[in-house]
Amino acid sequence: MYRKSVFFVWAAVAWITPAAIASVLGWSSIWGSGSVFADFLIPIPVAGGVLHLPSFIAVSTLLFTQPWTGRLGGQVPGLLLVGALVGVATLLDLNKLQLAATTETMGGSFWQQQPLGLFILTDSLLAQLFVRSLGGRWPLGNREWAASLAVVLVIPLAYAAVALKTDRRQQDPFVYAGVREGDQRGDEMAFYYSKLPLGSDGFRQAAAAVLARHDPRNNLNAEDIAIYFFDSLAPAQTFSKSGAQFTVCLYQDGTPTTWHPGSMDCFSGHESFSERFEKASSAQNASLPQDVKSWLGRRDACAGRKPLTAPPGTFMDNKEVRLCDPVLTEQSRAELLRKFEGDANALAHLR
Repeated sequence: MYRKSVFFVWAAVAWITPAAIASVLGWSSIWGSGSVFADFLIPIPVAGGVLHLPSFIAVSTLLFTQPWTGRLGGQVPGLLLVGALVGVATLLDLNKLQLAATTETMGGSFWQQQPLGLFILTDSLLAQLFVRSLGGRWPLGNREWAASLAVVLVIPLAYAAVALKTDRRQQDPFVYAGVREGDQRGDEMAFYYSKLPLGSDGFRQAAAAVLARHDPRNNLNAEDIAIYFFDSLAPAQTFSKSGAQFTVCLYQDGTPTTWHPGSMDCFSGHESFSERFEKASSAQNASLPQDVKSWLGRRDACAGRKPLTAPPGTFMDNKEVRLCDPVLTEQSRAELLRKFEGDANALAHLR
């Protein structure tokens, strides 16, 4: 009866504790429910509690089978400590720690909201409090202590090494630091730390994926994009473009992509479609309604422009494609003609 009571207390405490911790820390629920506490308590596939079942069943089995006989009996506390350290490794952002060790990473927490890690950690730590009550024992003699210590050190370190190696972010030769708008509408700057020698053939080949990610031809907001590459993470994180070691300039209007050693201004010598459109709109007769001035600016900005065409097998959607589409332009004109049918001045300009 005593063992059953102790085991019941263990089960109740172990099941509730991680849900309470996640709630106190302000974690988000896995499935988008309003309460992370309730989400972590419910052990069904549509709730976060289902992720608690593997570690809870494993640790419960280890406790329920106490005391182990023979030499293995002294390894139980060590195995539970292994579980706790594996939980810690799962909660840590190992990729960010690796970057901190090899670069000048600035700010940010090294912990992540990882329910599996929290479940493993709390189950393993709490089980330590119940081992002796259920007949378990600590290691006896130097040999058992040495074996326990080896298990405690080797398994978590091996797990962390494997987890880091399989982290997809480790396979990426670039670390994305952020993006911000330029001084003019349609200008955008992206910042990357490169693990490759900047300017090398390997760098240029790998950077193709970054350029594709920021392709302005499929961007409704950014038309001229400067991608700044750094050999140090700290200046990339502070958006210090003057410290860039390499710059790639991308343009939506078909202007060829350019590659430049060092930090380069991609914007001042190039007029984007948004700039042309704003200039053409502001040049219209001030007495006209705003809608009409905007349509006339659209007409003038698109005049003489070769229609943008997407490469085979790709889809293109951006501001110039939309505003310079002849069908959409004529539809807009027809709507304005109906809207301002009583305004002779507007009609004269629209016709």
